[in-house]
Amino acid sequence: MSWKISGEARLLIYSSFIIGLTQGFMWVDFPVYLDQIGYSPFQIGVILTFNTFIGALLMLPIGSLSDKYGRKNFIILARLVSSVAFVLLTIFTGFFEILLAVSLLGIAFANSGSSYMALLTEKSEEATRNFVFAFSSFISGIASSAGMLLGALPPYLSKYLQLSLVNSYRVLYIIAFVGSLVSLLPILKIQERYRGHAGNIALFPKTSRKIVMRLSVLGMIGLGAGVLVRIFPLWFYLKYNTNVNVLGPLFSMTQFLTAIASLITPSMANAMGEIKTIVYTEAASVIILIAMPFMPFYYLAGVLYVLRSLLMNMSAPIQNSFIMGLIPENERALASSIINFFDSLPRSFGPFISGLFIQLGYLNMPFFFTATLYSFSVAGFYVLFKKAKENIEAK
Repeated sequence: MSWKISGEARLLIYSSFIIGLTQGFMWVDFPVYLDQIGYSPFQIGVILTFNTFIGALLMLPIGSLSDKYGRKNFIILARLVSSVAFVLLTIFTGFFEILLAVSLLGIAFANSGSSYMALLTEKSEEATRNFVFAFSSFISGIASSAGMLLGALPPYLSKYLQLSLVNSYRVLYIIAFVGSLVSLLPILKIQERYRGHAGNIALFPKTSRKIVMRLSVLGMIGLGAGVLVRIFPLWFYLKYNTNVNVLGPLFSMTQFLTAIASLITPSMANAMGEIKTIVYTEAASVIILIAMPFMPFYYLAGVLYVLRSLLMNMSAPIQNSFIMGLIPENERALASSIINFFDSLPRSFGPFISGLFIQLGYLNMPFFFTATLYSFSVAGFYVLFKKAKENIEAK
């Protein structure tokens, strides 16, 4: 297997590295930060729901526009919108200002998510695409891991620099603002070959319609992840009283190991096939997920969290590569948007559900809810795609 990656694919991946840093510490700190400045679990759920819902709502029209006019400019717009969001988070703590900031982050996600995958597919050869996507996932994972370590800083900044609690988090938002602007530089150097198409703007692909509809099964993964994954930091914080100075390193190590594991999956896919690689790793993660809430100590739950996250996410680049390989070039951004929509719209309601569970005192209920949805999704994916390369025709 060739490991060659084009220069422009590397530029795209390097840009994602910078964004991954900000996503890392935002993932660790943001729910805990909201709790510490006075928001209830239910309000936190509403804020996180709003963030994902806005992105899901705009994903289809933006994906269609990206297919028609090209992908690069939409990625640039995403970086600019993100920078504005971090300015708002730096200055304001009010509910409506935070909703505006997370809405802008949702818009940025809608602009970059599908466009990034489509542009990366353009910049990779079919023979090396699995590795390119795995390498992209690896770099993003390493960046997120480093960002999660940064997420441990606020308590230390507050103590040693004599900053207030709120200002210690603002330092990270300033870093995120700068990172969003710096991440533009590699994107500006990329020359996009794809120039769009002359057809009408569509909200559903014609050629890959059957493939895309089958992928609606991923909606159960999205809802389950929304219910649980976004509130993992809050769950550890409330159940074991662990602050971000402990959670940051834990999540950082998890992300780092997952990034390393993502480099192994192309070899696994070559040996056992893409579908089996995806299904076996995800199914194993569900079993571990069910055991997590029964752990009496945070370090035992932490070990299971690491194993669960590694198994659930290590096959993501193989899944993305597999799906993009089934989609024609002129429909990749739109198809990717719809697939992300299937995932993101249910995901957007997840924090609302988990926030309500926690508010009512059912701290562990999100685990069982999510495990059930994951189980149905993994089984559905296997049934619908086990013979995809032989039987699915992109017509």
